Amino acid sequence: MKKFITAIPALLAAALLCSCADTAGTKADTIAGKTFVWEKEGFGGDFTITLNEDGTYGYYEGFLSSYIGAGKWTEENGRLTLTETSGYDFVFRFDVKDGELVYVSDGSDGFIYTKVENGDRFIPQNTN
Repeated sequence: MKKFITAIPALLAAALLCSCADTAGTKADTIAGKTFVWEKEGFGGDFTITLNEDGTYGYYEGFLSSYIGAGKWTEENGRLTLTETSGYDFVFRFDVKDGELVYVSDGSDGFIYTKVENGDRFIPQNTN
């Protein structure tokens, strides 16, 4: 019984360390591998941005758009930066807040077919 009682503090300490490590992940961990939909209507349908786990992204401004954007994404201190690699020098910035992407117009280029305004949200697409 004495061995069991002395093991409890060690087990509690290990559990606390594990739970702290789980919450110490970056915001990139919460957005990688997800598709986000603009809170407004895109060009004839949903405007979606997909952030792939390998650091690439793709976006589609809506069903009527013939343009599909693609590039690389990075996240640092809650600021997501999308850098276009499909022949254009576009850069788009977002703040990552509560699992959503919030567009930051300062330092961002405009999208081709839609006017996304500062503070517009892209919410995680329901995968159910």
